[in-house]
Amino acid sequence: MSKLINVSAIKKLAKSQQGKRVSKDFIEALDRYVCVKVLSACSEHNGGKKTLDSGVAFYILGQK
Repeated sequence: MSKLINVSAIKKLAKSQQGKRVSKDFIEALDRYVCVKVLSACSEHNGGKKTLDSGVAFYILGQK
């Protein structure tokens, strides 16, 4: 099951905002996505900083 995300918060968000249910497969895929993105952020140079900040998040995740 999920290692990185809060499953109940994701389910509540989907239910309250759009009236949707969330499948186990969706949770697992989302968790894998988050894991890949965190590892990708960790591999960025970021000026030698040891802290991941919003600049790295915008770069890795994209900004809308």
